[in-house]
Parts: sequence; structure tokens; C-alpha cells
Amino acid sequence: MNGAAKMSAAKRFRLYGGMPVWLGNMGPDEDVVVATRIRLARNLAAHRFPARASARDKQKVFKEISAVLGGASMPCGKLEVINFGRLRKLEQHFLVEERMVSMDMLKGEGERGVACDNSRKYCVMINEEDHLRIQGMASGFHTFDLWEMTSRVDDSIGKGLKYAYSERFGFLTACPTNSGTGLRVSYLMHLPGLVLTKAIDPVLQGASQMGISTRGFFGEHSDVVGNFFQLSNRATMGSSEAEFIESTSKVIREIIAHERTARERLLKDARLEVADKVWRAHGMLANARVLGLGELLNLTSALRLGIDCGLYEERTVEDINELVVICMPAHLQIYISDRDNAPSEMDAARAEVVREAFGKKRRVRRKTQ
Repeated sequence: MNGAAKMSAAKRFRLYGGMPVWLGNMGPDEDVVVATRIRLARNLAAHRFPARASARDKQKVFKEISAVLGGASMPCGKLEVINFGRLRKLEQHFLVEERMVSMDMLKGEGERGVACDNSRKYCVMINEEDHLRIQGMASGFHTFDLWEMTSRVDDSIGKGLKYAYSERFGFLTACPTNSGTGLRVSYLMHLPGLVLTKAIDPVLQGASQMGISTRGFFGEHSDVVGNFFQLSNRATMGSSEAEFIESTSKVIREIIAHERTARERLLKDARLEVADKVWRAHGMLANARVLGLGELLNLTSALRLGIDCGLYEERTVEDINELVVICMPAHLQIYISDRDNAPSEMDAARAEVVREAFGKKRRVRRKTQ
């Protein structure tokens, strides 16, 4: 890319918000827990669930919810409502990659959207599977403070809207597995130590027995890439929100301990082999001419492990996170040209962006706050 292209690319990236807050690498235990998400499913009383609603029903719901979200003073700050249907496909995919909306939003029809605060830490999906999906996201192992604010946002919205609620079943949702509290606590975890020591299956099986579901990097129906696993509570009924959060957090803390033990074992028994894996990944990223997203995630996973284990200092985790974000399909298209590109062009452009980044001088890691 020439100088003018670089400037316009950087400007485009800033215009679209820069780095998502959940990839800030600033939270507790961020070497294992990349991000935490709290999500609450809610529906409006006297309205059909989105899957059974007509276009006119969805329009009414969207208008009613938008009026409350856009006009009320929220604990997290002002929320801006975005009408999903008025966005280009590229912009819709961008929001999915930012994790502000789900993949299901892409498949939906009729009036739907998302409201978010300035930091994009707190978002409310409108007319997805449920009328509302209220979520808070943060970098690292944040649970109780994130829950507290998300719950306050929920309470504020509930003052202006009447939720569908049953004394027997709790909050009513489109999918019965979300009823009750409507709470889903999810953690995006980086577990290369458990994968390399072949201990990942028994650990995840143990977590499953404790009520934890496992998904891939992109959530439901996605494969595991880059040693990233998304873990969340399976049950939403039968206990309070605080009890679900505590029990889920307990399992996650145990997995963190298992991952760190696995990394220590690797450094003790196979330090040279791990270092070789890390530096081979560096060489491939610095020189590749074609680079798929899956390959990028796998290679940067090795670098992330090298950084956390003290075997690699050429780049910081923040550098790696920025590359991963920019190289997501929609982000990359916006970054390089703000238009759709053929898959072959994308893989070549991704490799060029990565080579360019690796050609720059090493940055010093920011101090955590």
C-alpha cells in the first residue's frame, strides 16, 4: 500500500471505532481469559416473539424499544440506536465481527438493530431471537462488576418497557433454554497449553459436567480456531443470577489454573519445541503472501503463547489483537478499500497487512491499569 492508501486505511479504521473494548488486553487474567460477556434475554409482554411476528409487529416493537433506549438516561451512558436493515451488508458483518450483534441478525428479516454506548462495551440487540438481548463485554476475567452494570441497564430499560414475565418460569424467552433469569455468562478463553499437552478434552468434559457449554471462537455453530474456546453457563433457570455467575466463575477459575499448569509443564519439558513453534509462526506471518483467517488465528495463537511464556518479545499482545481485528473479513475490506473484494484478493491483502505490521519497529507493552 502506498502512503496515501495507508492514511485513508487508518482513517477508515478510526471512523469505524478502532479496537473493540473486549480485546483491550487490560483486564484480570487476560493471558487466559481474553474477554467476558454478560447477556440477558428479554421480551416485551403482549407482543409475539420475533420468529412468529409479522413485519408490522417487528416494526412496532423496534419503534417502541428504540424510543426507550434513545430517550432514557442509561447507567452506562447514552445509547445510540442503529437500524440494522439500513446498513450495507459489509457494515452488518462488521458489527458481527465486533460482537455487537450475533450471526442470527444477518439472517433476520424486518426491523431490527442494535443500540450501543460510546465505548461499545454495552449493547442491546433489538428483534434478534428475542425482542431484546442486553449485553456487556469487557477484556479479561470480569464478571461481577460487568454483571452489576449490565443489570442496572436492564433495570433502566425495564422501567420504560413491560417485560414478558411469569411468576413460575421467570423471564419468558423464544428459546426455553434461556428462560428463567435469561442470563448467559460467556468467557472467550485462550487455551494453547491444554491443547498442546492434550489435556483439553478431559478439562472440557469436566466443565460440561459442571453445566458449562463450549463453542468456538465465533460462538454458536463455529469451529475452534487459534486455541480459542467460548465457555458459558448452560442452565438459566433454577437459581438466581448471582448463583449462576458464582458457579460459572468457579469453573472458569479452575480452567485458568489448569491452563497455567499446562504452560508450566510445556516450559519445563518442551521449552525448545515451544520456542521453535513460536518463531516458526513469526517467520510465516512476516513472510506470507497469502493468508487465510483461520491460519492467521492459529499462527497468532502461537505468538500469544510465546509472549505470555516469555519466549517472544518482538510483538505485544496488543499488536496481535489489533492485527486479528483488522484482518477479520469485514474489517479488512473496510481497512483496505471500503468495498467487497474477492476471497483471493482478501487472502493476499491480509498477508500484506500482516507483513507490513511485522516490518514496523517493535512496540513497548502498555502498562495495565
